[in-house]
Amino acid sequence: MATSIYDVDLPDWRLKEILDVANEWTICNGVSIKSGGEGVEARKAVSAPYSLFPSVVPASILQQAKSSMVHFNRLMHKVALDHDFLEESLKNVIKADDFMENLWNIYLKVRDAGVKQPYHLGLFRNDFMMNCLNNVGPGELVSADQLELKQIEFNAISSSFGGLSEQLGHLHRLTLRMCGKQFDSDQIPENRSATGLAQGLAAAWDLYGNPKAVLLYLISSDERNVIDQRWLEFKMYNTHPQIRVLRRTLAELSDNGILQGDGRLFLGNDEVAVVYMRDGYTAENYPTLKEWDGRLKMELSTAIKCPSIQYQLVGSKKIQQELARPGALEKFISDPAIVQSIRSTFADLYSLDLGEEGDIAVGKALAAPDKFVLKPQREGGGHNLYSEAITNFFTTYSNSKEREGYILMQRIFPWQQKNYLVKAGVPFVLSNVVSEVGIYGVYLGSEAEEKQNYECGHMLRTKISGTDEGGIVAGFAVLDTPFLVS
Repeated sequence: MATSIYDVDLPDWRLKEILDVANEWTICNGVSIKSGGEGVEARKAVSAPYSLFPSVVPASILQQAKSSMVHFNRLMHKVALDHDFLEESLKNVIKADDFMENLWNIYLKVRDAGVKQPYHLGLFRNDFMMNCLNNVGPGELVSADQLELKQIEFNAISSSFGGLSEQLGHLHRLTLRMCGKQFDSDQIPENRSATGLAQGLAAAWDLYGNPKAVLLYLISSDERNVIDQRWLEFKMYNTHPQIRVLRRTLAELSDNGILQGDGRLFLGNDEVAVVYMRDGYTAENYPTLKEWDGRLKMELSTAIKCPSIQYQLVGSKKIQQELARPGALEKFISDPAIVQSIRSTFADLYSLDLGEEGDIAVGKALAAPDKFVLKPQREGGGHNLYSEAITNFFTTYSNSKEREGYILMQRIFPWQQKNYLVKAGVPFVLSNVVSEVGIYGVYLGSEAEEKQNYECGHMLRTKISGTDEGGIVAGFAVLDTPFLVS
């Protein structure tokens, strides 16, 4: 199995020509982010970080990930509605992590007040890596049976880059053709991630039942990834041009949101049908009590939340670890074949709760820190600990409740390939890279009813080999496209 650029040998001047075309293609076609500068510069769009060519994914690996998504969607919905499982799983985390404690307290307030909206909307992304079972060098031939699909995390809030990923395959078809690479059309599969996610938002808006109500995007005040968010909005207008979309921060929701006695949420004269959160996934998003007030206000309302507080809790790393325990999946899934298909993607996961089980996990980590990742209950990249940082953490907190805010995970060693990454601060050279596969899914349902459940596309996130973190906006990785081989 060769990489998609294995037999490409172009002079520098031709690569530069292709790069110039690709950079301007991304701007013309909305594969872009805000610059992140100051003042007027902050409003300018620049190319999102991307790979010049697609990276190889075995077709069987991508199919395995895609076919599992409807089962993961339903599983996470069921877990989110199981109070006893959430409480038992998170009881020690919320003692060690103030952010998780605040989320949990909002969840309890919603329960005590009586749930005003029985339906939940999930725009999920399930992230996997291709773990390499043998020592294979960058660009070397590898067969699908030398790779195994392993889940990295399940994103339940602000599952980003569905918008840009739908466009990127068109760019990679162009760059491969420009360098003379022959390929079948289905080797870069059609990707309708933005379209599928937008359909989920529209379905929730329809379900709410008020044609005059608005869809609220909750965003950060300095949002760079606005183009990705807008793509979902644009796709939604193809079928629902009548939907009005408002963009507000949690602080603005606190200041201007009005919660009626019957639970309806208003912004001025506009009733809110759906709240789509692209912010609020980490502690830094709540700098004051005002942001927490805005979050509680929306959770107490009749608006359909994406995600609800339960869905955000179920996306925590601790739930991922608890579901990997023997017998845990069987509480929610009766079909043994589905249980096995999901469990086969789990990496080795270890609790760090105080006690014998956690002590054993700490001992494993200290004995071989390079074989593990230490994960807090956060999304968005830039939070995990590796290697020496693991040793330093346990040297300080080996017998402290602080460790209960983390889980320990087997480190995945993905197959290395070669590609050119187009990203500020990274030399434009043929580099050793590794990739992560994300699968998008939509779930809309209540405890009694499943309205929508489908898989709706994919993303590929690629980074320089040896880079620990993988966030794109956080600055670690680039957008990519799978090039399928059998």
